[in-house]
Amino acid sequence: MKITAILLATSALALGTPAFAQSAQQSQNAGQSDDADRGVGDIIVTANRIETTAQDTPIALNVYTGADLADSGINSVRDLSSIDPSLNVSSSNSSAYIAVRGIASTDVTELGDPSVPVARDGFFTNRAYSINTSMYDVARVEVLKGPQGTLQGRNSTGGLVSIVTNRPKFKNEVSASFEYGNYDTTNADAAVNLALSDNFALRASGVFLKHDGYRRQVGVMKSADNEDFKSGRIQARFAKDGFDLWVSYQRDDRDTDGEAVLKNTLGAPQPSFDPLPAFRSDSPTRTVLKGERIRWEASYSGLGNLNLIYSGGWDKQRFDLTLDATGPNYPANRQYLNTQAPTTWNHEVRISNGKTGKLFIQAGYFRFTEDNALVAGLYNREMTGAFAPGQPLSFAPNADQSFRYGIAFDFAVKTKSDAIFAQADYDLSEQLQLSAGARYTWDNKSRTGNSRLVLPALAFPLCGNGFPAPGTCPPFPIVNSGNGKTKESKPTWHVGLNWRPESGRLIYAKYDRGYKSGGFNSNGSVAATPYGAEQVDAFEIGTKNTLMGNALQLNFAAFYFNYKGYQAQQSTCPTCSTGVFNVGSARVLGLEGQLNARVAENTKLYVNSTLLDTKFGDNIIVRNGNNQNVDISKNQLPNAPHFTASMGFEQGVPLGDHLLSFRADGKYSSSFYFSAFNLSQIRSPSYFLGNLSASIEPNAGGWKLQAYIRNVFNKNVLSFAEQNFNGFSDNYQFQPPRTYGVRASVNF
Repeated sequence: MKITAILLATSALALGTPAFAQSAQQSQNAGQSDDADRGVGDIIVTANRIETTAQDTPIALNVYTGADLADSGINSVRDLSSIDPSLNVSSSNSSAYIAVRGIASTDVTELGDPSVPVARDGFFTNRAYSINTSMYDVARVEVLKGPQGTLQGRNSTGGLVSIVTNRPKFKNEVSASFEYGNYDTTNADAAVNLALSDNFALRASGVFLKHDGYRRQVGVMKSADNEDFKSGRIQARFAKDGFDLWVSYQRDDRDTDGEAVLKNTLGAPQPSFDPLPAFRSDSPTRTVLKGERIRWEASYSGLGNLNLIYSGGWDKQRFDLTLDATGPNYPANRQYLNTQAPTTWNHEVRISNGKTGKLFIQAGYFRFTEDNALVAGLYNREMTGAFAPGQPLSFAPNADQSFRYGIAFDFAVKTKSDAIFAQADYDLSEQLQLSAGARYTWDNKSRTGNSRLVLPALAFPLCGNGFPAPGTCPPFPIVNSGNGKTKESKPTWHVGLNWRPESGRLIYAKYDRGYKSGGFNSNGSVAATPYGAEQVDAFEIGTKNTLMGNALQLNFAAFYFNYKGYQAQQSTCPTCSTGVFNVGSARVLGLEGQLNARVAENTKLYVNSTLLDTKFGDNIIVRNGNNQNVDISKNQLPNAPHFTASMGFEQGVPLGDHLLSFRADGKYSSSFYFSAFNLSQIRSPSYFLGNLSASIEPNAGGWKLQAYIRNVFNKNVLSFAEQNFNGFSDNYQFQPPRTYGVRASVNF
């Protein structure tokens, strides 16, 4: 009763603020505290590049164990937005971008860099289409909030999503799960760990995920939003005498028929989404993503009081998007093609001293390189014989018809980032600690290549006056250079004060300078227009409290971000692609809080919420896609709802040697805009997504059966909205509808 009274008294406060380190369920990792069986548990994280418990880490973060993710049906980073109140993932055209605390980069082109990068086992990949790949055999996912540029890679002005997979252990174990649900959903994964000796272990894991399209369409394609994903990973680990070597190889294959897009008249009021209007499909689409990645890490602790770590990796992907332009404005034999083939390398060397005295220091060097080849354009399959009258060939070198693109973009993009960094933590007393760090980054980005227009009348039937009759479109330039280059360097830093007045209580205050590199616009049909770096000064105070014998965790934070040179998208002409430009200043003010409790032996409760107030600065005029200057001063930042909250309740019922568990959870979000222009039609209405599940498992473990319903109320929740001035439409895409099924898992 005493715990219940405290929960009732604090839950109202927690609902008004949001969360840090969340673990609604016990972790199955060895990193939990000894109180896990009778408390809410604590999870070992590496948010500061060293192992600490989440509750003792002076960073705002949410943590989800592999068991948490499996029980919640989270298979990808995109799915995280359904349970994390501080995170939104917007998905469009098989690409996605992440917003944390309202901060995101919406540029998903070959030139874009995310404000919230994703690191898989410490390896950074820039491309937005890789975010949608499935996660499996995961130890935990850490969502770090606020600038992380001192210790955690590059461009992370909004935060970082860190995915940590299970590594080989020096014991034999096997785990597997199989799930079947509506939309003919099949999701199977397995992992085998073999300890071949006391020093050498192997681990192999894989996943197969397939489901039919979530949305029915009228037209050529009968459904969309389907997925067919396969992946396998093999790892090896050798550890002896202070030396630890880990190597991993993974191969991915993802195939979809594109995403269902609801189109409405450009600028018209937002239609009702209950029920959804018909999805029309005039353009069959297919996207294929194939990838290979190698990761490695070598550490050595036999240097006296020093530890040395080198981690690196290689990643090669190929992304293909094919769209048959069969709509009324295009000839039947026209296709839009987009192929990208990025190759990425990561290297980092870190050295640190053992935490034996008052001073702990870690320092290192980081290098990131990416070489990306892009070939895209409108492809004319009818160019196999004589050209039709009225559609003359205006590009003489193509007389042999060897080049069959109407419009073609052929670019090579190179990115290189180097950085040195260091951070020191010094114990001023047994309770008070000072933390200070700095990073200096050198960024280089270049693009070479051009865009070519071969058949002005045939290629892209869009002129300043709309869709003309064949042969009447005004001439376009034949070749445009897409060359561009940017080079800059910036320092970032961190200062923090951490106070631990007693065991289980942390109070911290910190200041971070964040930086996101500049670049140039991605419109290959005009000269490259550069934009500058984005800078953020972030101030945060917070407290993390473990109370009542670890039966209650109560965490709060307040933060203020001040942005200069905010990078936003705007257009330069009515028919041009949208580019990225510096639009001025912006600020973010927020509160967060979390309540995580074990009310009774088999009763768990959590509430995790975020309150945001975001706005652009004064005198900010930008040009929209209709070539009009618009004042966005004081507008709300995109992807920044004022209030979000996730909540969950789990009740276990003992049945002899088994435990029957019932779980209800959900996420509420107030309305928010997808655009800096704050247009009512490009806005997500407020929503609540609820989920239910029931499971049974033996007390000794070994297997588990679960039945689930996700999105119980079948809400049509927007995942993305935009104004498409080239297509004269407002476009809408949606999160998955109601899904249900059963899942069985075993481990031994």
